[in-house]
Amino acid sequence: MKSSETFEVEVRGIRIEAETVRSFELWPVSGELPAFTAGAHIGVQVSPGVIRQYSLTNALERHRYVIAVHRDAGGAGGSMYMHDSVTLGSRLTVTAPLNHFPLNEAAAHSVLVAGGIGVTPLLSMVRRLCELGLSWDFYYCARVPARAAFLRELEELATASYPKGRLHCVFDGEPGATSLNLDDVLAGHRSDSDFYCCGPVPLMDAFSATFAGLPPERVHVEYFKAPAAATVGEGAAFTVRLSRQGKTFVVPPNRSILDVLKENGVPMLSSCQQGICGTCETRVVEGVPDHRDHVLTPEERASNQTMMICVSRCKGEALTLDI
Repeated sequence: MKSSETFEVEVRGIRIEAETVRSFELWPVSGELPAFTAGAHIGVQVSPGVIRQYSLTNALERHRYVIAVHRDAGGAGGSMYMHDSVTLGSRLTVTAPLNHFPLNEAAAHSVLVAGGIGVTPLLSMVRRLCELGLSWDFYYCARVPARAAFLRELEELATASYPKGRLHCVFDGEPGATSLNLDDVLAGHRSDSDFYCCGPVPLMDAFSATFAGLPPERVHVEYFKAPAAATVGEGAAFTVRLSRQGKTFVVPPNRSILDVLKENGVPMLSSCQQGICGTCETRVVEGVPDHRDHVLTPEERASNQTMMICVSRCKGEALTLDI
C-alpha cells in the first residue's frame, strides 16, 4: 500500500497515559494493516481534508496500530478532536505508515533523547531494540512524572533488558532539578553510537547543536513542529508541470506548489504544511528543487528525486512533477 492511500480503522482501546496524553488502539475494519518500522508515523483524518500525523508507539504488529495524542488547546484542533470526539468504536480514516526517522538496527549502541510527547516514536524504537537484544540508553525529559507518558512501560522495558537497556529520567519541574546536560550525554557514550532526539523545538535545536560534530548518518532527529517558519514566499515565480495530468501552473513567490495545485482542483494529500511530516512528498521528473523541508537527508536532497511540495520551491524556471 502506498503512503498516499487511506484505509479505515476502528478504535478498540483508549488509555490515559499521562495528564494530557491519551493512547488510541486502532484495528483494521477489514484485512491486515500495512507493515511499519520503528520510528514510523501515520496520518489520521481529523476533519474533511485535514490530516494530522501521529507516531506509532507499539511493536511491529500487523493487527493493530497504537498512537498517542497530547491534548493541545492552542494547537490546530486535531488533538482536541481526538480527545473530545473519538470514543471506543469510532471509525477513523488513516494513511499508510511513513518513516523518515528510522532506527539503525546495525548501530553498536543507541542513545535516545525524548522531550514530552516526543517519547512516542522513540518508544517503538526501544521495543524493537529490546526485541533484537541490542543495547540502548534512553533519556526522558519531562516537567514532572505525571506528564511523562509511557513512563511505566519504559521502566519495565529497562528492567527487563538491564544492563543492555538503561532509562534516565530528567524531571526539571521538580524542586532542585536541572535540565538534561546534552554535553554530558555526548561525552558519556561510545563514539560509534547512534543518537536520536524528538521533542519540543528548544530541545531539538540544542541537540542538533551539541551533536553537530558527529557524522550526520549517526544523528537522527524528528520535529513535531518546524524549527522556523516555512519560507515558501521567498524566491521567484516558477512553472510547475504535471507529467501525468498534462497540466501546467505558475507558482508565484507568495504561494506554495501545494497551494497552487489545490486552488486549481488537483487533489493532493497533505498535513503539516511545514515540511516536517513527509505526507506531500512528490517525485521530481525534471528540474532542480529548492529543498526547504526538515524530512529529507542531505543525500536525498542531493539526489533531487523527491520534494515536499508544501514548502520547497524551484532553483530554476520550471519543475516537472510525477502527478
